[in-house]
Amino acid sequence: MAAAAAVPGALGALRTGRVRLVAACCARLGPVAWAGGPAPRRGYSSEVKTEDELRVRYLEEENRGIVVLGINRAYGKNSISKNLLKMFSKAVDALKSDKKVRTIIIRSEVPGIFCAGADLKERAKMHSSEVGPFVSKIRAVINDIV
Repeated sequence: MAAAAAVPGALGALRTGRVRLVAACCARLGPVAWAGGPAPRRGYSSEVKTEDELRVRYLEEENRGIVVLGINRAYGKNSISKNLLKMFSKAVDALKSDKKVRTIIIRSEVPGIFCAGADLKERAKMHSSEVGPFVSKIRAVINDIV
């Protein structure tokens, strides 16, 4: 059982439902889980806490210097809200000054979705004086990443 679960993508060799579920979860996470990064913890609530909307993982060993930013806003299709933008901005500012970081990978933690762009529902509720700075901040953060 352990030998089959240790091989990424070995779903055909697995027999029991429990092992298949573990392997399917690991295969979905891709190389991050297999590269020494911590596996994400499953909560008991279907609603994601706002502090979990952006997960920052520093990879270890031969992948040292690689940082994975995982977007986790399933309920908003990973759209960029004010809170997510603030978290991205803080993370990018910290990573820019970290000389050990060689590569930043931005990925979705939500299967089948990368990013829907700006959160249009939240943007519709903004005062017109807030929209311009919000869009400018999104552009600035993306330019800082690139």
